[in-house]
Amino acid sequence: MERSIGLINDRLSGRYGHTNVVVANAVGATIEAEDSTLYVDYILGNLTQLRGFRSIASLFKSLGHVSMPTNVGDNPHAVQGVLAGKLLKIAKKECLRFTNSGSEAVHLGVRVARAHTGRKKILRFHGHYHGWYSEEIAGFVPVQYSAGLAEEANANSISIEWNNLDALNEAFEQYGDQIACVICEPILAHSGTIPAKEGFLEAIVSQASRYGCLSIFDECITGFRVGLHGAQGLYRVYADMVVYSKAISGGLPFGVLLGMKEHFAPLSEGKVFHASTYDGNVLSALSCLEVLSELERGETYELVERAQGQLIDGIRTIMLRSGLPCHVQSVPGFFQVYFTSANDIDSYHAAMATDYPLYRRFVARMRDNHVLISEGDLSHPQLYQNWIGSWFLSSAHDDSAVAKTLEACEKSVKELLA
Repeated sequence: MERSIGLINDRLSGRYGHTNVVVANAVGATIEAEDSTLYVDYILGNLTQLRGFRSIASLFKSLGHVSMPTNVGDNPHAVQGVLAGKLLKIAKKECLRFTNSGSEAVHLGVRVARAHTGRKKILRFHGHYHGWYSEEIAGFVPVQYSAGLAEEANANSISIEWNNLDALNEAFEQYGDQIACVICEPILAHSGTIPAKEGFLEAIVSQASRYGCLSIFDECITGFRVGLHGAQGLYRVYADMVVYSKAISGGLPFGVLLGMKEHFAPLSEGKVFHASTYDGNVLSALSCLEVLSELERGETYELVERAQGQLIDGIRTIMLRSGLPCHVQSVPGFFQVYFTSANDIDSYHAAMATDYPLYRRFVARMRDNHVLISEGDLSHPQLYQNWIGSWFLSSAHDDSAVAKTLEACEKSVKELLA
């Protein structure tokens, strides 16, 4: 396994960590490694497999349109129009643009916001990930996360603490006439699982409107995972623009930015340039429609809720019995296990104050016991240059997968305490 990872990394410039599994196959909630080891997986193709993994053959069979082209470039296809109509209704928006990824959709949203307002600065929150492009990775965590960024990217990023209303108000009071947009993950999923406090999302949208900038909800993770209408629908708070990716397309490349006509005017009038060879390609659009059709039936969410409840109850019982201080935080579709005596984790800094080195060892033991969990990126030696992942569920996590996971959890905890 390590030899295979080494060979792949030599060719892909270190894209994967030495602990990553080289996949031979993936079905349902199970990944089969090239050495035939079977793992229960809670990373799910970087959160894209809300209904579990399936084969390419199964995908094409379910799409039922094998005679259609995969990509028609700058020529529209009727499938795109059908998908656009559904997404606009779900998001309560008037316009959209398809992209190839969440990173690209966020980047476009920032550009649209700058064109609409004539301003440069981005107000964001510690630990919220909005893609790897320079403008959006700047300010991700308190210590610079990536080399190679232009100074202007850092200068135009204002990063404050999540769930801190005073910090939000102070940032607008100080920089209000310079802020083009305020962007957030409506549920912080890169510091574990941290929902917004009551009224905080409303404050973000309200302050943005008051100071004449745009609010953007980055729902690459929460979109269609926490419910059919995403975090906007879950909390009944609607931003000026919203971004979807990941779960909506069932694993194919896809992103979309949605907003109101007034805000999209610079884009629709051609003042903001956006072009792509593969945006809204027919294959991805068909997959999105197939996913939406399945999610609209509701059974997917019921199965996820059932498995998640069983897992959380089981993990809490195991941790309580072990004596390890533990706190589990959850929202529909994902949760996080924090090693801490605190009973509430409400920000990036609060997450970093938990025993995340112990969590990293726990994730490693779980992997050795054939369960894959995202640790995030806890490899940086400098505090506040790290981030924490979560456990992500699919409707394929059945009773057997849950039982195997809890058995591995019990074994892993005993090994940590040995």
